[in-house]
Amino acid sequence: MKVAIAGKGGSGKTSISGTMARVLARGGHRVLAIDGDSNPNLALTLGIPPERMNDLPTLPRDLLKRTPEGAELTKTLDEVCDSHSLTGPDGVQLLVMAHPQHAGTG
Repeated sequence: MKVAIAGKGGSGKTSISGTMARVLARGGHRVLAIDGDSNPNLALTLGIPPERMNDLPTLPRDLLKRTPEGAELTKTLDEVCDSHSLTGPDGVQLLVMAHPQHAGTG
């Protein structure tokens, strides 16, 4: 199952996404959460302490290559998760698209 959550700012997307991910993981499902927000906070909702976020590398730009058939990953999803994800206390794996380094960079 793939689920994407989108909506206007302040509508509770992060809270709903994190809660759904944790409930599914607690139920035995393999869950990969991807935080594509320019101000990523999904880790906190997943129970990952803020200090661990500094350990999480953002996804590299060369992860995708363009081909005549469309975009393709340059690594397998397992390789990407092994090198770029954190796992929360309920077993949810988290990938973060970007890290603002200081206020106003997101």
